[in-house]
Parts: sequence; structure tokens; C-alpha cells
Amino acid sequence: MSRERITETIAWRSDDPHLTGNFAPIGSEIDADELEVVAGAIPEDLFGTYICNGPNPRYEPVSYNYPLEGDGMLHAVRFEGGRASYRNWYVRTRGFEIEDTACHAVFGGVMTPRPVDPAYLGPGDDPDNPFKASAFIGVMQHGDHLLALGEGEPAWESGPDLETRGPWMAGTDEPILLGAHNRVHPVPGDLFALSYDFMSPTVTMHHVGRDGRLRRSFDIALAAPSMIHDFVLTEHNLVLLIGPLVFDMEAMMTGGSFLQWRPDIGTRIAVVPLTGGNGASATFNCLLRIDTETGDISAHDFGNRIAGEAVFIPRGECETAGWLATYLYDPDTQTSEFVLLDAEGFSDEPVVRLRLPPTRAARPSRHLGAGLIATAIRSTLFGPGVKVCYAPATQYQEGTSERIDHSRRNEPRL
Repeated sequence: MSRERITETIAWRSDDPHLTGNFAPIGSEIDADELEVVAGAIPEDLFGTYICNGPNPRYEPVSYNYPLEGDGMLHAVRFEGGRASYRNWYVRTRGFEIEDTACHAVFGGVMTPRPVDPAYLGPGDDPDNPFKASAFIGVMQHGDHLLALGEGEPAWESGPDLETRGPWMAGTDEPILLGAHNRVHPVPGDLFALSYDFMSPTVTMHHVGRDGRLRRSFDIALAAPSMIHDFVLTEHNLVLLIGPLVFDMEAMMTGGSFLQWRPDIGTRIAVVPLTGGNGASATFNCLLRIDTETGDISAHDFGNRIAGEAVFIPRGECETAGWLATYLYDPDTQTSEFVLLDAEGFSDEPVVRLRLPPTRAARPSRHLGAGLIATAIRSTLFGPGVKVCYAPATQYQEGTSERIDHSRRNEPRL
């Protein structure tokens, strides 16, 4: 994978509402050593990195369906010693490399796929696959592995500088296909990952050990090829919510949509033992905290600013001890900020607001591009020899249900 930084701007413009404003892609990969504090102060004991992934097409798309396609771009804010820095990096998947060679978009959209010119394909590329795998939806950490995720495609591993290392093999000879949301079991620390198939009525579950090596995979039969974006992991079971949104290749070949709503199929909930067995975009300008025992609801209203996915960063044993981290976009000024909220003083002013650096674009701006899924990790990245350590909000001794005592640790766990 190339480690050379991309510095050129994006000169093309689109009338697509999902390629303008907060959704407009940025072309350059930049570093900002110290972010400006707009308000508040950075907690001295906050140590780690907040990372968000989202679609950021480098070349003008042939067709575009948000949030179903685009090149992945990781945006990271690092905290250490009361200071914050920023870095972003394209996820250099094979599809990204193909279009980088061509210097223009060569893949069609998810709803309007088209054959790829064989002149741009290598010996390992499938000429019959018209879909571009871009790993632009999610990002997560498992053990020493930082992974950019798509939907039912290879996960791409990133290094300590966010640079793309290549497809994640999980200790096998080939990349394994993962979905955008995957779960780590808090007791053994193993990863359970989901991948659905566009063409067959099957969902595949992967069980990856805490050492990052695939232990086993098993299939679950469905009524039709279905989109399953997420699932629930309990102590002993996987829970799948299977709605009637299905993939239909025949409909697409006759001019219809590749995704079809089939209410006649109905919605099913599958509970599977861990051992195996058989339109409009949403934007949010407030966060809610719900007390599941009392039903009380607390809100933090960001006004006209649009909030991304908030990540909870624990700093003690109390359930509400910690922070909530997110990016905000202001449509009036077309700027983005990083915001940190105190989870106990949920409705109070933010602990800190950080102005993000301007991008190198034809019209310089300070927005990031709308992200999708975020994470927070204890490692600060951005440096040699940094060990990435996954720490769930509640940790247990391996193989037991005994909680690990963090009360004597004075730094938050990311």
C-alpha cells in the first residue's frame, strides 16, 4: 500500500445534495499538530484517539447513492497531555487503487453497477464483479488491529499513522468478509462478525479470537438475500433482526432497483447460539441520554449544528463517569468541530470544543465530510512503536465473569 500523502484538491462539483455542504468530499490528507480550542479546556487525563470513517469519493462518481458508496476516509483526533492533534487518511482499498491508476471513477454505483474496463484490472481482480469495495462505513479495533469496514466486504487494516496496510486476513490465507457492525464479547474478548451475501440467502458469522485469528465461520440461512446492517451479541447468543429489504439482481437487470422492499416476506428475529446454527438521509442535532430504570431523558441540543455518531469514553466505574465525543457540522459557516461532553453533566456546555483544520479544496473549508461510524481507542496512534489496546467499557478477567478493578487507575480507558 502506498504511504505517500495525497495533497491535491478536489476540483469537481456536483448538484447531488449528498455531495454538497457537509457531504462534500475533501481531497487532501493533512496533519494538524495542535487544534485550536474554541471553548472550554481539554482534560489533562484524556488520552487516546477518536476516529470516524465515512464516504469521501475522490473522483466524481458515475452515479452516487448516499450512504451506500464512496471512498473510505478516516478522520482522527488524538489527545495526550492536554493537547489535541488531527490527521486524516484515505482507505486505500483495491478499488481505490484501480481508480487512482485511471485518475477517474471506473465503477458504477451500487444501484447502477457497470462492468469495469479490463485494462484497469490486475491478475487478482474479478472482471465479473462490478461493485467497488471501499471500506467507508465503519471503523473498529480488535486487539492490535485497527479495521476500516464496509458491508459484506474485506476489512482493511490501518497502521499507527492511519496508513492502509492491506486487507485483514485474520490469520488465514485470504481476506475475510465483514459487515459494518461487529461485536467483541466482554468475557473472552473474542470478536463476532457478520457478513451478508448480495447474491444468496445466507449470512455468515465469523468467530475471531482475541489474538486476531479466525477460529471458525458458520452460515445462517435466510428467506432471501437480505441487508443486515447490525446485530446484537448476548452472553450466549447472536440476535439478528431480518427485515424485508432484499437484494434483487433480476430486478436490477430489468431496470429496477437492486434493493427491493418485500413486505410479504415479513420481518424475522433470529436467535442463534454462539456455537452456531442454523430514501432520505438522517441528520441529528441533539443527543439523548435515557435512564432505562426511571425513563428519564436528558438532552444536549446542538442548535442548527449536525452531530455525528457519539462515542462514550469511560473514566471510572460509575455508569455515567466519562465523556461523549463527536464531530459537529455547522451548515451556516460550513465548518466542523470536535466536541467533548461530560456524560454526568449531559446538558451542560461542552467540556471542550476544538476547531478542525481547513482542508485544501478549490474552496477551502473547515468541514470533514459527513462520517458514519466512529470509535475511540486508548492508543494515541500517530507514532512509532505504539501498541493498540482494546478496552471495552466494562472489562473482565479472561474466561471469568470477574470485573477488572480500574479504580486505582487515574487515566480514562479508551
